[in-house]
Amino acid sequence: MKNQRSKLFLPLIAFFVFVIGIGCVCSVLSGGTPTQPPVQPPPATKAPVQQPTAQPQPTAELPQSTEASSGGWTTFVDQNKLYQIQVPADWTYQQTVDTENNYFYVDTFTSPDNGAVIENIVYDDGKPFTGSDKSKAALFFLNNWYSNTGKEGDIKVTDDSIQKDGSERLIWTSRGGGYSGISFLETRGSTTFLFFTVNWGNSVQDQYVDTLNQVIESYSIP
Repeated sequence: MKNQRSKLFLPLIAFFVFVIGIGCVCSVLSGGTPTQPPVQPPPATKAPVQQPTAQPQPTAELPQSTEASSGGWTTFVDQNKLYQIQVPADWTYQQTVDTENNYFYVDTFTSPDNGAVIENIVYDDGKPFTGSDKSKAALFFLNNWYSNTGKEGDIKVTDDSIQKDGSERLIWTSRGGGYSGISFLETRGSTTFLFFTVNWGNSVQDQYVDTLNQVIESYSIP
């Protein structure tokens, strides 16, 4: 079943305990301050995302480009068949796994020059996602894993929209890191949370826009 997702804008004891009472992502993104989860990631754990090269001022919009990947494409199928995507064959693949609790795993693809990253986080602790749990999870990953500082304040979300396939798309930029990204969040069943992200160095966005668009458009359920 093919997921209908739009192009880029012009287009982690548990990793946290969900906190009841935090507002939904829309209210947080519009100015509220999210509550930090009471259980933080162990200090020894490093965020799996490989941040792209930090360069010029952040930009919210990713313009179209004629550049494309020249190394060919390969199909990647998630180990639990939750999704599949087409990825550039010359990008480096790495998987990060929660060996202690087996709550999550992360598949990461990094471009040869480290200028762009494709990544998917699958989290499932057996507890149902209800209410604003998806929003809390998304904010956790953005503020703790994807921000340049590893905490709130660096990531600015510039667009939040629901897609045709029911997933939620967040377009964001790092205020201090010189990189930007687009993340899609959704659940499968009642307990599995997926956070699919592409991010790029702002100085190389024209080089990777078409490649990342193709990856997003190739996203489907096996």
